[in-house]
Amino acid sequence: MIEAIHQSNLNMALRCGEQLRRRYIEGEIIPPGIAAGRGTGLHGANEVNMKQKVKTKEDLPLSDLKDAARDAFIGAFRNGIYLAKENRPAKEQILNDGLNATLRLTGLYHEEVAPEIEPIEVERPFYIEIPGVPLPLAGRMDIQRVAKVDDLKGAGKSWAEGQINQEIQPIFYCLAHEYETKVRPEFIYHILVDLKRGPKRQVQKLTPTDNHYHALIKKMQMFCRSLEAGIFLPANPSSWWCSERW
Repeated sequence: MIEAIHQSNLNMALRCGEQLRRRYIEGEIIPPGIAAGRGTGLHGANEVNMKQKVKTKEDLPLSDLKDAARDAFIGAFRNGIYLAKENRPAKEQILNDGLNATLRLTGLYHEEVAPEIEPIEVERPFYIEIPGVPLPLAGRMDIQRVAKVDDLKGAGKSWAEGQINQEIQPIFYCLAHEYETKVRPEFIYHILVDLKRGPKRQVQKLTPTDNHYHALIKKMQMFCRSLEAGIFLPANPSSWWCSERW
């Protein structure tokens, strides 16, 4: 049952309506893969660090952040892990490699990202109603600064230049931020990439325009109409996310 629009279920609907139907209507939940666990680990370290930094104005030691990342990574797979058939025999090695990658990226976060950010709120839930959209918008802001919204992304390869412009999350979160504060924020992705030669950080920024907001609202209206009509178009089966691996 879908009672609110999250950027995740909106993204899923645009990617594959059948996936949305199975996940949210039928309740068919597949365990997370390694990439999702890596992201959960990073967010766990960030949340522990930034929540105390709101008061202390200081970052925690790296050892504390790695402990938080490790706990969050392991916790992500409490109910299992999704692996393609050919990868299942190497499950333990894949999990170990994923944890090591998470810890490397946590070190990069501690060194390059955390010192730049003075948060005012962390993991703040929002639930807002937008005129013309039948369902409310809901989610959690990773990090809010004055007129800025920050988000962490773990990645196995570098992002293409300008990839942020293809993402829904920045517009979605900026709309919620502006609706509540009456200030148009800048959205900043801190992309932490685990490469063989060592982790690296990319930064991509976006300040939304009215056209961004109008396009997003149109997508959300179509999303609601699809739910009401019970129409869930599947993705083209040649799409990469239809492969067993993904």
